Amino acid sequence: MHPLDYQSIELFSFVVAALFSAVFITIVVLSAQWSRRKRFPRPTELPPEIAREAPAEPGLAPAPPVEEGPPEIEAPPETPAEAAAHVEIVIAKPQITPQVEVVPRAPAKAPVRLGMGLRKTREGFLSRIRGALTGSTKVSEIYEGLEEALIAADVGVDTSLKLTEAVRTKLGKESRPDAIRDALKSEIEAILEKASRPAADSGEAPLVIMMVGVNGVGKTTSIAKLAAMFKRERGSVIVGAADTFRAAAVEQLQVWCDRVGVDIIKQSQGSDPAAVAFDSVKSAIARKVKTVLIDTAGRLQTKGNLMEELKKIARIAGRELPGAPHEIWLVLDANTGQNAISQAKIFGDTVKLTGVVLAKLDSSAKGGVIIAIADKLGIPVRYVGLGEGIEDLREFDPHEFADALFENESADAKHSGSYAA
Repeated sequence: MHPLDYQSIELFSFVVAALFSAVFITIVVLSAQWSRRKRFPRPTELPPEIAREAPAEPGLAPAPPVEEGPPEIEAPPETPAEAAAHVEIVIAKPQITPQVEVVPRAPAKAPVRLGMGLRKTREGFLSRIRGALTGSTKVSEIYEGLEEALIAADVGVDTSLKLTEAVRTKLGKESRPDAIRDALKSEIEAILEKASRPAADSGEAPLVIMMVGVNGVGKTTSIAKLAAMFKRERGSVIVGAADTFRAAAVEQLQVWCDRVGVDIIKQSQGSDPAAVAFDSVKSAIARKVKTVLIDTAGRLQTKGNLMEELKKIARIAGRELPGAPHEIWLVLDANTGQNAISQAKIFGDTVKLTGVVLAKLDSSAKGGVIIAIADKLGIPVRYVGLGEGIEDLREFDPHEFADALFENESADAKHSGSYAA
């Protein structure tokens, strides 16, 4: 074969191979570009709902949003205050604990004045005294009327005679109403002061107070009021529910203790009351409680076996804490008048009474019995109940009582010098 033919064949083969290579490379490049376009589509080819969320490329203006449906009405721009509030709610809320609105407590109820609590007693007492001092000009008749007025005011026969004689001795033949009034007030105050003495001091140990009284005098509510008062003034309080005799007595006391916020020591109905007193004192010592109030079953003063039980309660309390109970207070209903004296005498024969809590004074016109209690028994009145509220318990003060008893008369005497109506 001619050499030229060989060269032609080789050249033809080279051209064909180059063409095939070019085609192959073109196909590969186009396939790669197609694959890239499928994997990374251009922004203009994204679905409208995605294109709206895609960020604009740097240096390019963002594509206008695709309108769907009617155009939305643009909200007015927020003020700085609205914007700040929006940020606080949306951003800060998950990170900051919500603040609870603090509602200010109502101011504590002001204590009832003793003068207000003595209103019924004072009205009856003063009207009788006024009648006695203005009914006659004879000194003998004036003092007879004064004596009758005091007896009618539940001061008691013996105490009324004692007061009348003391005033007569002090004034002699003086018959001016204002002088008699001042002398009578001074003598009443002297009797109350003589019976007055400070309450016991238990030192670092709990102050143990035993409460006694007949049924229905307001002993449970008086204990609740005392618990609230001692909690404010002294600190922690324990109430011993030693009235295991009466049905539902413990439950009633539990309700009051929950309301006041003090602890209660109790056992089941029919348990030994002395055991409750023992547990109360023992618990108070262990927990360093400041005050212990021991409730006892309300009982008739004629029930000898129940009265003996009081001795046992006092004895067991003293066994756990020497000197306890430091105070034994008798709760009396002011409405019972002179019957309160007989109650106090019998309870005093059983246990050593150290004070009286006179309940319901605000609803009674027989508050003059306070003078008789101090004179006949020598027992101080510790507290008086002046209402149904938990704060309506007042510490008794002889000077305040005497002033309140003659409260309306002071102004009258200054202006008229007599008790004439």
